[in-house]
Amino acid sequence: MDLEKRANKVSWKEKIGWGFGGWADNYTYSIVGLLYMYIYVDFFKMSPVLAGIALAIPRFFDAITDPIMGIWSDNFRSRWGRRRPLIVVGAILCGILLPLHWLPPFLDTVSNPWYCNGPFLFITTISCIYAVAYTIFIVPFTALGFELSDDYDERTHVLCWRRYLGLCGKTLVPFVYKLSVNPEIFPNIRTGAVVMSCVASLFVIGLGILPAICCKENPHHQEQPKISLAKSLGCITHNRPYLILLLGLIVTLAVGEAVEGTWGLLTLHYICHSNEQLNGDIIFYSKILEVAISFISLFVMIKLAGRIGKNRGFIIGTIVTIIGYLTLTFTYIPKFPFLHLLSMGFIWIATQGSGLMLDSMCSDVCEYEEYLTGQRAEGMLGAFRTFTQKACCALGGVTTGLALEFCGYDPQKLENGGLDTSVFLKLKTLYIILPIVGAIAIILLFCFYPLTKKRMAEIHAELERRHQKADS
Repeated sequence: MDLEKRANKVSWKEKIGWGFGGWADNYTYSIVGLLYMYIYVDFFKMSPVLAGIALAIPRFFDAITDPIMGIWSDNFRSRWGRRRPLIVVGAILCGILLPLHWLPPFLDTVSNPWYCNGPFLFITTISCIYAVAYTIFIVPFTALGFELSDDYDERTHVLCWRRYLGLCGKTLVPFVYKLSVNPEIFPNIRTGAVVMSCVASLFVIGLGILPAICCKENPHHQEQPKISLAKSLGCITHNRPYLILLLGLIVTLAVGEAVEGTWGLLTLHYICHSNEQLNGDIIFYSKILEVAISFISLFVMIKLAGRIGKNRGFIIGTIVTIIGYLTLTFTYIPKFPFLHLLSMGFIWIATQGSGLMLDSMCSDVCEYEEYLTGQRAEGMLGAFRTFTQKACCALGGVTTGLALEFCGYDPQKLENGGLDTSVFLKLKTLYIILPIVGAIAIILLFCFYPLTKKRMAEIHAELERRHQKADS
């Protein structure tokens, strides 16, 4: 396939093969995120603040390693390409390490201060190692997707496969919790989590290596000179559209992650009155509904972006998110435990589609970087974006623990006699208001995003002219 044809179309084999990496990516952290608070706070009785810190430290560590891996991935050279060998190594390591999260030693020290708290020290250490493995996989995997096509609309069609197949995998995630708490199968949630994580690991390894098998790297990009650290950092500071994307991520995640971790505990003890079976049903049906709505959302957003541009489509999706959070005021109530899924439907309509727009805009920014400097830097630009995302998620782990503490959530009191309803009402208020504030800020920010469809067509035409001149 020549470069001109490659710039316009990506084969189905490459789209689907790369997309299966999204399935593996979905399992690497969604299973940990789903089970973590239930096991370490509810089952092991760890302090919520300490559990939040244990969740945050590895995420900060993970974030720091992303730019390092981004530079390495951009400069890596081998007979198999820049990205593919790293993808294989990272996927295998993630699969091996995933089940170890639920096997902490010295559980009798769970109430001790952090420096002599066995479970705290264990989960912090194993999660830091896991973060390195995940970085080795996700940074080159993401960069590979960004460089598969040079066409404005085709990029969106390529990147959506990561979300399509990630959503397919997401339908199975609720079974991890639902089966883990089933007393007819496992004696407790910890045993269930270990076994189910072992099963998920097989998917992480098997599907995680498919992008390396199915996709071909663009030889034109591999032939470019290696990029220095100083020049890589310069890609970030002088690229205005990229800085807008980063700031948008910071605002979104800083407010969203601060309360997202409270949802599981809030639903279990407020909506379900500590009924794990009912909570398992809610998680199961919510994920099924989320996947179904998200598939529709992706299709609609792709069409919308093709007509009015990615930036405007993203803003429309954010407005729909605000509507969803506002309606939670009336639907997130214990009397009707499944009613809030109607509100979540509005949020899910926007979440996947808007996320796809951000992915595709980041790919546009990589082409804009070539327009500015003459070099591609998908690894570094993608890595610094994930650095920002993970740093905010890490901060969210801390603020989640602080939010639980601030609102009066105490697992010991909950076990001994229950908590006052006011505790849950405070958590509910935070869960609704903060994401709305963030969404409004995002809309205002993206009104200034400059890379419209027309502008990208001009940039692409100029790059084509440069390539033809260089080849002649």
